[in-house]
Amino acid sequence: MTTEATPIGPMRTKAAAPPAVVRTPVMQSVWTWFWAALLVAGLPMLTIYFTRMWRLDHYQYFPFAIGAVVWLAWSRSDRYFYAPSRLSSLALIAIGVLAMLGSWSVQSPWMMSIAFVCFAAACLAVMRGPADKSLLGLALPLLLLVRLPLGYDQLLVIELQRLTTLMSSLLLDVLSIPHAVTRNVIELPDRELFVAEACSGIQSVFTMAFLSTLIVAINRRKLWLAPIYLVIALILAVGGNVLRVTMVAVADQWLSLDLASGWAHDILGYTTLAISAFFLWSFDGMVMTLMHVTGTSAEEHADNPIVAAWNWVVDDGQNVDAVGEYYRSNQPTTDSNKVGLQLQLARLLNRLQAKPFAIAMGVLGVVLVSVTTSSAMKVSAIGMEQGAQGMFLDGLIFDPPASLIASGNTGFELVSHQSSRENENPILGRNADVWKFSAVVGGVPIQGQFVLSQTYAEWHELCLCYENQDWRLLNRTLEETEASASAATTAEPFAYALFGGDTEARGHLWYTAITSDGDFVFPPERPGRIGNRLAEASDGLEETIEPMMMLQLWVASPQKLDTQAVNRVDEMFDGLRHKIAVAVKASRGTTPQQSKGEQNPVSSEEVSP
Repeated sequence: MTTEATPIGPMRTKAAAPPAVVRTPVMQSVWTWFWAALLVAGLPMLTIYFTRMWRLDHYQYFPFAIGAVVWLAWSRSDRYFYAPSRLSSLALIAIGVLAMLGSWSVQSPWMMSIAFVCFAAACLAVMRGPADKSLLGLALPLLLLVRLPLGYDQLLVIELQRLTTLMSSLLLDVLSIPHAVTRNVIELPDRELFVAEACSGIQSVFTMAFLSTLIVAINRRKLWLAPIYLVIALILAVGGNVLRVTMVAVADQWLSLDLASGWAHDILGYTTLAISAFFLWSFDGMVMTLMHVTGTSAEEHADNPIVAAWNWVVDDGQNVDAVGEYYRSNQPTTDSNKVGLQLQLARLLNRLQAKPFAIAMGVLGVVLVSVTTSSAMKVSAIGMEQGAQGMFLDGLIFDPPASLIASGNTGFELVSHQSSRENENPILGRNADVWKFSAVVGGVPIQGQFVLSQTYAEWHELCLCYENQDWRLLNRTLEETEASASAATTAEPFAYALFGGDTEARGHLWYTAITSDGDFVFPPERPGRIGNRLAEASDGLEETIEPMMMLQLWVASPQKLDTQAVNRVDEMFDGLRHKIAVAVKASRGTTPQQSKGEQNPVSSEEVSP
């Protein structure tokens, strides 16, 4: 008798879940301390840099830029720091290291700002979150933390003044408002409107540029769209300022209201800025309406290269739906044995995930901060109590008596003296003294003026001012007389510029800067001349921002002065600037070191250059 065996069915086993990724706690991760070391390494220099930035009205958006990027990174990421395994991240770190070394070498806070932006962008490039494979796009607003180099922000001021004046004049013609335009001044029947820096769009242009990058970052737009958004922001900012200037003229002529000063002017400025921002947001909506993917995801229509290329260009990752997910899930998976360079690099760097390396990163941060602090202590910075706002500083360095410059036996005849205070003449500056004269130099009759304008936060490039008055710059050099070169104390050279026009008439400009201590400032190379400026990088990259006066001698002649006449005026100007410097030192209660060509400091006596 046999017993049938009970059939054995197939064993049912539950598939084991894949092991969860075990990550080192964020505060123990070597990469947390690595990124912290890089980001805080430049803090001493950045403190000086951002203090200077806050004094410039058109850069005062930078706290909002930093705050917005921090908030977006916190809300979008998984709040974990990863190894710099992307090639873009490594390249940014390399650039940041070079900028940091340059900052230490020449004591330049500006170069440290470049290093900070590069390190922050490198960190964001490897951070990720549930909806983002990389947060590199959030670094766009940080790019605007770097001030325009080589004086290009001043060049931008000049161009915006000219463009705003021209377009405002055209709009006033349409409205049949009688006016005349003299350079950057709109002359109404009963008043003048100065299209100064504050009304030329310089503030709103930088603010609008920041808003454009913020829109790209918030809405996860493609990075290649950022330059287009910047151009549109520039156009809208100029349009807003044209509207502001026009409304000031309309209110004056039609309603007899003064919107050019006080709280009314501020409200008008914020209103036009809000209108420009609204149109920028509307432009973003228009772009997204026109530039959308064909289908539901960028991976579809792979068999059509034109459609696939279009989808790749415009897809910002927000068009993926269930169909797109299903489409990707059915694609063949990559062989795990064939890993890319990025994954290999990540595996290699993750071997450093150990406590000794984390401690080493912390020590590295301390060393970097120490070196930066030592370099920052060599940079002179203005205390906040000195109150700098924008281009100017409050108060006077030196109040010259009217008799400081007088006619003498040097061949020139003093015509008049004019003193303006508290921005009475915006063309000359917040506070200015002007001495006009006529003379005959080398048999050529000339007319000119001495101008002492103050108080500036830094060197003010006067060539730009005369170029804005339709003079064409022919040459700009640095001059030094024999008396100045042989002085017992070091005397910086002064700048000399030659201008021309449509006729044979020539304009000659001598100018220099005198600090509140009675010292001279080495003239920087002319803004916009990149080759010349970079050739003087060792001098130009060491930023000097402190209260100073600008002294200029302007001479207009029917024809170009010969070399002998120019040398004679060189000596005249050099003697004048030394006497003013001595008078400034005396007014500060300091004992100046006398040079061979200087007299005892007596600011009350007449001075004939």
